[in-house]
Amino acid sequence: MIDLVHEINAVRREVANQPGPAGEVRALRLTRTYDAEVEDVWDALTNEERIPRWFLPITGELKVGGKYQLEGNAGGEIRR
Repeated sequence: MIDLVHEINAVRREVANQPGPAGEVRALRLTRTYDAEVEDVWDALTNEERIPRWFLPITGELKVGGKYQLEGNAGGEIRR
């Protein structure tokens, strides 16, 4: 069984105001450390076939600088 409290607490959250195309926007950054190779974690976060296994279906250009859209949810830009 998944320890939901542990999973939630494993994520570091930061909220900040940043300049955006139409003025200042609020940005949310979530970070977490995984016991895995960087390449495997990056693939899990940017592979259109793997993302729906743990989150939602996604479309877009899944690379640095690309934009994405989660089905029925938020979208954004991959910055780094």
